[in-house]
Amino acid sequence: MGCKDGQQTSYPDSWAHRSFQTPLKGDPLYQDSYESLGRIACYPDVVYSVDRSSATVEVKCRTQETVTSVVYSYNGAAFVSDNTFKADKSFSDVLHIVVSDGGDFKVTLEDVDFMWNAPKINQSSVYENGQKGAIVELFGWPYEDVEQECAHIAKAGWMGVKVFPPSEQVMSDEWPQQGELNPWWFIYQVVSYKLSGRMGTRDQLRKMINTCRAAGVRVYADAVINHMTGGGNDRWDYHIAGNCATWGPKSSSGGSPFYTHDFMDHNSNQTHDRPGLEYPSVPYNPTDFHCERSLNSWTDPFILNHGWLVGLADLNTEKDYVRERIASYLVDLISIGFSGFRIDAAKHIYPASLAAILRKFKDKLGGGELPDDFITFLEVIIGGEASLLMCQDNDYNFGKNFEDKMRAAGLSDNDIMKVKIWSSDYPKEFPICGYWAIPAERLAVENDCHDDQNPGSSSRDMGDKGSVLIKDRDVNKHRAFEVQLFTRTEANWKIKLVLSSYSFMNNGAAGFPDGRSDCSKCTGTHCGDCSKSMKYSKAYDADACGYTCSVNGQWMEGVYTRVHRDQDIINAMRQWQGLGQANSLSEIGLPEHCANIKEATS
Repeated sequence: MGCKDGQQTSYPDSWAHRSFQTPLKGDPLYQDSYESLGRIACYPDVVYSVDRSSATVEVKCRTQETVTSVVYSYNGAAFVSDNTFKADKSFSDVLHIVVSDGGDFKVTLEDVDFMWNAPKINQSSVYENGQKGAIVELFGWPYEDVEQECAHIAKAGWMGVKVFPPSEQVMSDEWPQQGELNPWWFIYQVVSYKLSGRMGTRDQLRKMINTCRAAGVRVYADAVINHMTGGGNDRWDYHIAGNCATWGPKSSSGGSPFYTHDFMDHNSNQTHDRPGLEYPSVPYNPTDFHCERSLNSWTDPFILNHGWLVGLADLNTEKDYVRERIASYLVDLISIGFSGFRIDAAKHIYPASLAAILRKFKDKLGGGELPDDFITFLEVIIGGEASLLMCQDNDYNFGKNFEDKMRAAGLSDNDIMKVKIWSSDYPKEFPICGYWAIPAERLAVENDCHDDQNPGSSSRDMGDKGSVLIKDRDVNKHRAFEVQLFTRTEANWKIKLVLSSYSFMNNGAAGFPDGRSDCSKCTGTHCGDCSKSMKYSKAYDADACGYTCSVNGQWMEGVYTRVHRDQDIINAMRQWQGLGQANSLSEIGLPEHCANIKEATS
């Protein structure tokens, strides 16, 4: 059900009827986690006062046409008709909300956190209140392991740690994908904005953030706001492709229902209409998406914004409701204790739409300046389309044009300095225009990133100016480029990122080593298709040194790399940060035997 012509950008308003497709209790496809999402779909919208010492929570709902009234229960109290709840700093718990039609239909919303409940972060002034520092990206690390690792991260001097998308995402233990069970890229297929992802529950996430903040470590999220799941990755019980290949439903990390319209040859039992794009736990319905079209041009702004990136359901970010809902999600990230976030696939959202979303985000945080320690960095991969995206003046330019759009939307100069662009032209092609199109202080730089690891990845060209560890399998080469990240003097970059990932298996298995991509965990009748198994490996190891993917010169499969524990990289980072070189390994949280490991790999 793609676009009917080249000018159509969204689905007709009448397609809102193609929602509330979730089966109700008594239906053979019903699951307890669905509750009454076939009738009521809501989310809590938190708006803070200017000083952020109080907040109003407004419950916003969409209801099926037969539902005539809605009532609300806050923290187990009796149901009331008021859809708002007011809290201040004396409220030291999370807020639980249940919504009902006054009868049998009920839905439990995601818990609401308030930013004043997160522990205060105590860091040296050299971090400039979160505006200058190095951030470790722990790719594939469960929250419980990140929490354990934060003591070392603090001692080493890293400003923060970034985790990957915390939102609810696609999972499937029954349907291997190209031989893999739960491939890593499933985490970028969003089911809802509930913070119940593969790496842990909302409670585990909150506990990790609180532990890290108390240790003096900031935590950053990866926010996926451009799209939802891929077409055909949904809860429908049966799909069929043109070649007669068939498959069943996917599940999710949080138990929510979700539906697409692709590969369906029958109507919905609930609406008696053709299937529609629907994510009830958000909630989104078909009118909140761009109509389906291929993203087949990287230099056409219309296609970049409206196309479905690798077949992922593309959100209509020009629509006010979608902007509101995204801004509310970003506020939830701050409320639970994140200090900021990366915005995935930002170049597929009009700069004017991103500016409008950031303004709504700012307003929901009280309308004053963005938090002092806040930063966001946008994934805007710039290659052959550099003229469009950065160098030439146009409405799809993420340089000066985007600054102007943010300023026009109501962001201050201080706010704009906190909005960084991830510098894909580093380390080979910077500055991509031959001059600094925006101040280097507004760029975030990195050697290898998680996308670079993928076989055939062309996300950027580093040539011989950088190194992708798990492709090159050369520890000394990679270490040298990570050290160089902190010793370069060409520009005053303020945010620097270091990827700490895991090695893939020699047969191509690339799922996280958290046990969820182990073929032995496959269930159902298609497990014979699972040929690329990733064994379990514990992420946290108090006795680990850097580069545990190489032992006595031998490359190890399916293990965490722990690049952030390398003493040379740590000391280079500390010098750049203004902390000074450590006098001992224990001072930076490493065991003494790491000195011997370093000698063996030098």
